[in-house]
Amino acid sequence: MDALLEVTDAAGGLEYSRGQLSRAIIVAQEEFDAAREGMPDLREVHSWGGNTVPVYYEFCNAVAWTRTVKDRYEDRLLTAVQHDAELVIRLQKIRARANAELEDARRLAQCGLHKYTPPYPLAGAKLVEGGQLIDPVPIITNPNDFRANLGNMPAGRHAASLVAGFWGAVNHLINGLLDVFYPE
Repeated sequence: MDALLEVTDAAGGLEYSRGQLSRAIIVAQEEFDAAREGMPDLREVHSWGGNTVPVYYEFCNAVAWTRTVKDRYEDRLLTAVQHDAELVIRLQKIRARANAELEDARRLAQCGLHKYTPPYPLAGAKLVEGGQLIDPVPIITNPNDFRANLGNMPAGRHAASLVAGFWGAVNHLINGLLDVFYPE
């Protein structure tokens, strides 16, 4: 059961990073709001570079922990139960619901670790309706050509929404694993 503990520990790291990201986003928003009040000419600003670094570093921590969940599941847990084909099939069905998010985290981590260290070019927060700042994140289609990915930033894809999706997927994965290994 050490392998299961390692997967759940990584999920705990994601949960912690999720909280840290939330705090960094709040601070960035407060700093931006204060700057706009003190400088009337900033009222027309549509992006913000202030506090981008803490937000993106916390985002990268959350991405890394999500990838760690994936890696520990595949490398440790599946390896530990490979002798039980039925159990492997059950676990793979549970993991299947998290595939998209785990794969997205893997691609983002691959860029962050091997290609470009955040904050990325053009990665400053963007101002959206209502004065809220968001931190856009590109869809990584080619980890070897990150600059090409910068043109692929759909609305609604930002640091907070991605981490919420990662957390939802990992939470489902962990709950499913616990149900298998510790049935009521």
